[in-house]
Amino acid sequence: MIKRFFAIFSAVIVCVGLFGIFGLCGCDMISADLTDGKLRVVTTIFPAYDFAREIFGETADVVLLLKPGTESHSYDPSARDIVRIDGCDLFIYNGGESDAWVENVLKSTENVSALRMMDAVEVIEEDHENIAEAEHEDDKHDSHEDEEYDEHIWTSPKNAALIAESVKEAAIRLAPENKTLYEDSANKLISQINDLDKRFSELLAGEERYFIFGDRFPLLYFFKEYGLKFYAAFPGCGSETEPSAQTIAFLTEKLSEDDSVKTVFCIELSNRKLAETLAAENGLSVTEFHTCHNISADDFAAGESYVSLMERNFCSLEKILGQE
Repeated sequence: MIKRFFAIFSAVIVCVGLFGIFGLCGCDMISADLTDGKLRVVTTIFPAYDFAREIFGETADVVLLLKPGTESHSYDPSARDIVRIDGCDLFIYNGGESDAWVENVLKSTENVSALRMMDAVEVIEEDHENIAEAEHEDDKHDSHEDEEYDEHIWTSPKNAALIAESVKEAAIRLAPENKTLYEDSANKLISQINDLDKRFSELLAGEERYFIFGDRFPLLYFFKEYGLKFYAAFPGCGSETEPSAQTIAFLTEKLSEDDSVKTVFCIELSNRKLAETLAAENGLSVTEFHTCHNISADDFAAGESYVSLMERNFCSLEKILGQE
């Protein structure tokens, strides 16, 4: 992927030098950005996109590079994406291993203001203790000696509020004449997020049961925030798609140990196969927990937001925890 990226980037530089931006990408994509008088904000993932569109409002054209419905961890920037970044007023990205390509782009662009979301919060190390694949594959234990930070910071509503605050501050730096608008928009968004946090805290207070994920687990910040226990098939950024026999056995054993477990969770855009297998074998349901990393095309078209997706999670948890 890295070699392909540098090949694309080199091609972009050559093409821009020879033909200009219009020749590379076409007037339909760039000219509107240059003539409508709005700020141009480019984001890599859905949480950044959603917070930016809520706070900037009509003062900016906000672009999401990650196509709705696609796998977030395999994203590979296109030549068009790089040109968009180079021509924007603000670029918002998450940081971490998945965004390693960003640093190279930023070194080669001029006058691009960038906001790294991981700088807005206190990050925590990846936790493989309750991950089935890490538990049962000896070669993975060695790789954990040099821990990486978990990237999925926005899954904690408290972190989401801090990120929204950073987006507001970046917006004011870009367009101080719109300070009141940005402050009002950010305060409204942060108030909604804080309300969610309060309701999650009340719902999950003292919760002792385990939550079983027959899927990846990019929810460490959420679970740490509310003191929840879990077991999962794969780590949050894991590339595995097919579970080993040991993974299935591990999760089946955990399901048998706690009869208060009422469902097997999966995450959005998952194939759900492992979750459905575990649920069927144990007479349980399957429940989706939306991590907000990316969003389906239908949800995107319907205007779903970070707040509405987390509200969906709240309703799912409320229903599950009410089953006694």
